[in-house]
This record gives sequence, C-alpha cells and structure tokens, in this order.
Amino acid sequence: MLFVILKDGAMSTNHDLSIKLPILLIGPQRAGKSTIGKLLSEQLNLPFVHLEKISENYWQEIGCDKTLVEQAWEDGQSDWVYRYMMPFDVHALKRAVVEYCNYIIELAAPQSVYDDAELFQQVSSVFQSCGHVILLLPSEDVEESLQILQQRTRAMINGMEINEYFVKHHSNYDLAKYIIYTKDKTPQQTSEEILATIKPNASDIILIGPVRAGKSTIGRILAKKLQLPQISMDILRWNYYQARGWDKQQQQNIAENEGFAGVYRYWKQFEAYAVERLLQEHQNCVIDFGAGHSIYEDDADFHHVSELLADYANVVLLMPSPDPDESVMILNQRLTLTINGMEENRFFLTHQSNYQLATLVIYTHLKTPSQIKDEILQYLELTNS
Repeated sequence: MLFVILKDGAMSTNHDLSIKLPILLIGPQRAGKSTIGKLLSEQLNLPFVHLEKISENYWQEIGCDKTLVEQAWEDGQSDWVYRYMMPFDVHALKRAVVEYCNYIIELAAPQSVYDDAELFQQVSSVFQSCGHVILLLPSEDVEESLQILQQRTRAMINGMEINEYFVKHHSNYDLAKYIIYTKDKTPQQTSEEILATIKPNASDIILIGPVRAGKSTIGRILAKKLQLPQISMDILRWNYYQARGWDKQQQQNIAENEGFAGVYRYWKQFEAYAVERLLQEHQNCVIDFGAGHSIYEDDADFHHVSELLADYANVVLLMPSPDPDESVMILNQRLTLTINGMEENRFFLTHQSNYQLATLVIYTHLKTPSQIKDEILQYLELTNS
C-alpha cells in the first residue's frame, strides 16, 4: 500500500488515504481519461502516464512489426490492427503495472477490450492486482454515448469537417496536373487509369488528395508496376518538421488543449519546408503526400509549393467523385473505423470487457472534469477508509 495525502480542499474530510496503486483509467476514445487523470494526479500528488505513449518499447520486446501496423492503418484495416495488437497490448500492460506501479495509468480504448478469451483472462488477472479500475463513459445509454463521442471526435478546420475542408479547398485543384476519380474503381483500376493518363516519360508521379483518398495504396501499386521506390511524406515528415523546430511534447500539449484543429495549425508552419526537402532528396520515384501537404491557407506557402511542383508533369489529385458532397460522404465512410463489423466506438461501448474489469463506472455527461474528479476521490475515500 502507498499512503497518499489529499491536498487541502480536495474533499470535506481531509485525511490520509491508504490507496492501493496503480489506478487505471479505461474507456473509449474521448471519454475524458487524460483530463481526469491529470486532475487526479495533481490532487493525489501521484504521477500520471498514458500507457499507449510508453507501449512501443514493450511491443517491440515481443516482436511487434510497427511498419506492418502503419501500413494496415493506411489501408483502413482497423479490425486487423485491433486483433494483431491484442497480445502486444497485454504484454505492455503487464510490464507497465510493474514499472509504473505507483502511477495513475490511462489506457487507450483498445487496451482494455479483448475479444480473445485467453487474453482477457490474462488482463483480468493483471487488473485484479491493481488498485482501482475506473471506467469513464459519457452515459448509461449507448446511443447517447455514441452521439456524444462522435461530437467530441469530429475534426474541424475553419468551421468545416476535415474531409469537407480538404475536398473543397482550392489548393489541391490548383496544384494538380490531373484529377482521377476513384468511385466504383478498385485500386488496381485506378492505377491503370493513372498510367494511361499521365506523361509516361516524366520522372516522378506525385499523388495528392484528402485523407483516405487512397494515395498510399495507389502509390504502392504504381511503384511496384513501374519498379520505382515509393516515398510517403507521412513517414518522412517528422525529420523534416524537426529540422524546423517541431516538438513532440508541444504537439501533445496542443492536442490536449485544442484538439486536432490546433495540431493542424501547428503543422502548417512545417509543411511547405517538408515538401521542399522531400523533393530535393527523392527523384525517380512515386511520391504520396499527406493530405495537408497540398492544402495551404497562407499565400506565401501556397506559392512556394506551387513553384516547387511547377516542373513536375505528373501531379495527380485523387478524389472519389466530381461531386464534392458525394466525395465528402465517401471519405467519411472510409474514415469510419470498424471492428467486428461495428463502428469502433459502438464496439468499445457495447463490449463487456470494460464492464467486467472496472471497479467503478463514472458517467460523465453534464458533469465538469472537477465534478468527475471529486466523485472519484469520494469513491477512493469510501473504499480505502
């Protein structure tokens, strides 16, 4: 047992609590685990850690193939990623509760939900050795919870959802030399159409377009057909960003305080430079840009990238449909992650793992983070007095 002293004003009764640690926070994405974890950390004078952020070394200890996982994410294989990662997440959990035994630990949504009975039993044994397992959910009603979580996870840029913003922004259309529409075509068919359309003797093919337009998948097929290397901006960009002052911790802080829109704004100062560096360092290849690397609000950045791409004959914009609204609808469908045929949040909300593992369930809708924190502290006092 570790003795934890609550700070003045934490609760109406202030005395030493004998709290068994670690305290685990579980629940779906955007349930509020990070916010509540930090409040509890400050109140209880305990360190706080996000398991997913420290898991990579643990995963690698037993042979996790990060490249394979990244490729599967790019191809939209969320179901496969979930199942592949289950044993690695179990290993990470076992290691973390020992190394971070006096911490408050936040688990990512998949790290407490297991479809495999044997793995679930292992996780259940680990959780039983921990102090408290607190499940955060928006509401007792699954449909209400889904609606709340969907609202929280909407990525908005300039007042538009991310796909609408990328589809309707002028930059992609101004930079592209060709537009290929992919609706009702296989990646193979799209690749063949590109090869039949572009200038065959030009040195590079550059694929641009919104999130889930198929740039990485099509790039891989084209590179194989043409026997050229595939160069993906989303893999290389971090070194370029870092050369211009990008900081991982700063990005995490922005994400927590401002969400994706804040992170997107933070990235923009690095993206034109990343395009310049990538084009300088890679020739005679198939290049797929990240969605944001062909979208610029700043006129100077747009003109810079436009000049960089001017001599490239085969800049291909991939878009689902000539109809912008239909494109947005198709891309939103592709962005919807599914597990067992269910939308990801519904799977995590309805799966019994969290409910069986939790020692306390907190419903957060219409409560402030401070109220949720106080409810947890009252529970800790009752269970440890």
